[in-house]
Amino acid sequence: MFKPTSNSSPDLYLDFSKFNQLRKMTRDDKDAALQAAAQQMEGIFLNMMLQSMRDANAVFAEGNMLDSRDGQFYQGMYDKQLSLNISNNGGIGLADVIVKQMQARSDSNPIANGSAMDISSYLKHPLLSRPAVEPQDKEPEAPGVSLPDVTALANSTQESLDDSDSTFQRWNSPDEFVQAIYPHAKRAAEVLGTSAEAVIAQAVLETGWGKHVMQAGVGNSSFNLFGIKADSRWQGDVVRRNTLEYRNGIAAQENAAFRSYRSLDHAFDDYVNFLNSNSRYEAALSKKSEGKQWGFDLQQSGYATDPNYGNKIANVMDSDVFKSALQSVTKKL
Repeated sequence: MFKPTSNSSPDLYLDFSKFNQLRKMTRDDKDAALQAAAQQMEGIFLNMMLQSMRDANAVFAEGNMLDSRDGQFYQGMYDKQLSLNISNNGGIGLADVIVKQMQARSDSNPIANGSAMDISSYLKHPLLSRPAVEPQDKEPEAPGVSLPDVTALANSTQESLDDSDSTFQRWNSPDEFVQAIYPHAKRAAEVLGTSAEAVIAQAVLETGWGKHVMQAGVGNSSFNLFGIKADSRWQGDVVRRNTLEYRNGIAAQENAAFRSYRSLDHAFDDYVNFLNSNSRYEAALSKKSEGKQWGFDLQQSGYATDPNYGNKIANVMDSDVFKSALQSVTKKL
C-alpha cells in the first residue's frame, strides 16, 4: 500500500491551496499526482459512506432537542475531516485499486505513452473522456468502476471532463444571443412576475452566452438554456452530460439527464411551467422580484446546488458586456 508524502494532499478537508500543488505534480511527477488524486477520491468515497450512515440514522433523531441545523453542520465538518484522516493513514485500500486501474489504462494508452504528451488530446482520448455513468440503455464496456481522469480531478473543472458541447455554437456574439432570446425572455418574465433582464442573465450564466448549449444530436441544439434536468415528470427528449454539483458543500462531477426542447418557444414555455408547477418556487414567485434579486430568490428556493448561483447571475447583470448587449437589442425594438 502506498503512502503519499504529506505535501501531496491537504491536511484539512477545506484546505484548497494545495490543489495547485496537485496540478503542478501532474507536470512534474505523474505517478505521485495519480497517487494523490486516488487518495482524494478515496476520501470522497469514505465521506459518502459516512453521510449515508448519518442519513439512515437521522430518523432516530426526530424530536431530539439536541439535534439542530448547527449540530448537523459541524457533524458534517467532522465527517469530512475524519474521511481525510482515514485516507491519509492507510485508508481502506480503494486508492490502491484506483492507482492500479489507472496505471493499467495509461499503459494501454498510446497518447499517454508518447514522448511529448499533449494534454488536450489526452483528455479527449475515448478511454478517458467517456461519461462517468453510462446511459441506462447501454451496457458498460467493462466491469468495475469507471473513474475520472486524474488531470481533470486535479483541475476540478467541468470543462476538462466534458467539452462535448463546445463545438456547437448557435450564436456568435452576446448581441446575437440576447437578440434571439429577448422576446421569449420578456414573455416568460411577464408571466413569472420578474424582469426580462433577470431571465436573460440566468440563461447567459447557464450557457455562456449561448456558446455551450447542450447538443441533442449531431448539429442539433437541445435549446436547454436554464439547465433544467429531466426527472420522472418529464416525458420529452433527454440529453445526458457531465455537470458540476455541490453536495454538502463539496463540488463533484455527476452525469445527469437534462431536458431537450424542439425550439426556443418550447424551452421558455417549459421554464415557466417548471417554476409555476413546483411548490418549492412559490415563495420566490410570490416576491415578484426583478433584477439581481431574481437569482438569489431562485437559489434560496433550491433551483441550483451552486452556493454562489445568485451572485453569479448578479455579476452577469453588472458586467459591461451584458449592459452593452441589452442596450443594443432594446434600441432596435
